[in-house]
Amino acid sequence: MNENPTILIIDDEMATHKILSRLLKPDFSLYSAYSGPEGLKKVNALKPDLILLDLKMPRMSGISVLKKLKESIDIPIIILTAYGSITSAIQAIKLGATDYIEKPFNNEKLKQTLKALLEKKKSIESLSEKLGIIGKSPQIQKVWKLVKKFGPTDLPVLLQGETGTGKELFARALHEISKRSAGPFVPLDCSALPESLIESEIFGYEKGAFTDANRDKPGRLEWANGGTLLLDEIGNLPLKYQAKFLRVLQEQRYVPLGGKKSKNLDIRLVTATKRDLVEAIEQGAFREDLYYRISGVVIELPPLREREGDISLLANYFVKKYAKIYNKQILEISDEAMNLLTSYRWPGNVRELEHVIEKAVVLAEKTILPHHLNLPSKREIFFQYGQGKDEVRFELKLEHIPDGPIDLKKIKKRIVEEIEKLIIAEIRKKTSLNQLQLAKFLNVDPKTLRTKLKKISPKKSKA
Repeated sequence: MNENPTILIIDDEMATHKILSRLLKPDFSLYSAYSGPEGLKKVNALKPDLILLDLKMPRMSGISVLKKLKESIDIPIIILTAYGSITSAIQAIKLGATDYIEKPFNNEKLKQTLKALLEKKKSIESLSEKLGIIGKSPQIQKVWKLVKKFGPTDLPVLLQGETGTGKELFARALHEISKRSAGPFVPLDCSALPESLIESEIFGYEKGAFTDANRDKPGRLEWANGGTLLLDEIGNLPLKYQAKFLRVLQEQRYVPLGGKKSKNLDIRLVTATKRDLVEAIEQGAFREDLYYRISGVVIELPPLREREGDISLLANYFVKKYAKIYNKQILEISDEAMNLLTSYRWPGNVRELEHVIEKAVVLAEKTILPHHLNLPSKREIFFQYGQGKDEVRFELKLEHIPDGPIDLKKIKKRIVEEIEKLIIAEIRKKTSLNQLQLAKFLNVDPKTLRTKLKKISPKKSKA
């Protein structure tokens, strides 16, 4: 009995079938279909382990075949295309394709890709535990869904999120479930490098390139060969190096500093940033063409304050981690301490929470109490409306937690009233709008505005 994995090739070109037959036998059992309709029939009869599907075919396109296949099967589908633009690849993958391969084929790379995809896939649960990415919130599950979907591909991924949201950890996750997982994962923080060292760190240099270059030094591009390169905080990359890096990505070749021969580039690129790159483009600080090259897939990492229920999970995880490291018998976090943790805004996100818990573990005996956390006594809540110059930001500070019960409905009503007073007063102070103009500006009825103005400046009663 033939135990080789079965592959169905759906392609209208006879030459493609012959090339693939020569390349993939005897490692795989191959079957052929020369049109979309024929391929759909053979899928139902053969139930192959993997499908190689041409993107451009007459009568029925590869995209149309892909849509039909994903209605009824869950088989890895690799798109074959001579038109392998990022746009078409993303469209196919969003529709359910696992990856894409460009014609003409790189023989060894093709074999490695197929073998990697046919291996048993690593589960998200074990990978999450291995990397220490803890969380069950819908927000973090959405991120995992995208990582699982795009991880096996070679598409460039841009990770966006605040400091401490785990951008490097998710970059490692993308690498771990990729077909390049056996290769190196090479991170480089663009914000930590002096400008004078950026070129040599990325591209490397050859002996004699400059005064102290007494030997060859490979750059991160060479280190990452066959694996994944993470350029963290790419928004900090100076414009002149953005232009050079863009050219490298386009040509898939680079020349080390002082070198005379170019080298092949074979990496999967992941970038990360806390900066708004679209805003940076508008300000002339980031190249638009580079942005479109690196943002084939954009994954937004949620801040910790928006991850429902994850603060307590992470806090307990870090307690166990550091209790073991410091050999402490920490059993629990008190309810009061946990209330503080879950009500804090965490501007530094998971990284800040980890540091707070580590210090608390060192200070505490068996139970972590509020004073072990060393958090500010004020609980701060921020609300933002609008962006850029139109942004309005409110801040609410609770100096202490009341001993008795509180009425949230009354608090909500009072806060709304105070915010309305503040906005109206500030706009009147900074503009010359009359009441009708002000009502229109605030999108309220003039009568309603008059009532609100009376509350702001009530008439004094006569003696």
